[in-house]
Amino acid sequence: SLALSTLMLMWAGNTVADDGDRAAILALVDKAFLAVGSGDPNDMRAIQLAEGTSISFRQHPDGEPGELLMRMSTNEALLADTTEDKLVERWTGDPTVMVRGPIAVVWGEYEFLINESFSHCGVDAIDLVKVDGDWKLANWMWTVEEVDCPTDPSAVTE
Repeated sequence: SLALSTLMLMWAGNTVADDGDRAAILALVDKAFLAVGSGDPNDMRAIQLAEGTSISFRQHPDGEPGELLMRMSTNEALLADTTEDKLVERWTGDPTVMVRGPIAVVWGEYEFLINESFSHCGVDAIDLVKVDGDWKLANWMWTVEEVDCPTDPSAVTE
């Protein structure tokens, strides 16, 4: 049918974000990075879905090298973890942004500072959805790595 053909054409094509979507999505992720450090959980609530998930992977403290510990929670539950520490998260390279219709994925390397000192690096994989015309964070996965980071921790400045 014509309607089905039109729908298929709308969904076909390149999944790399166009400049407008890419800018909007990266601006939202920048807001998320600022929200991580703001200390106000409402900053994150404003830009994410409470029902989404947050999953992190880090070296198991009592495990063999390469044995990972997975931590998973809802986005809302993660906001209960509060700290007085000054947290900074930022990209260390140019993240990849892919979009298809109302869903997007951002993938990139980041570094994390606590009280202006290097803590760790890793990879963020962030799922976003467009709800009522606005992008929202749905799911956020990341690795926590303390070695082989792309930047020299001794050279980190704010």
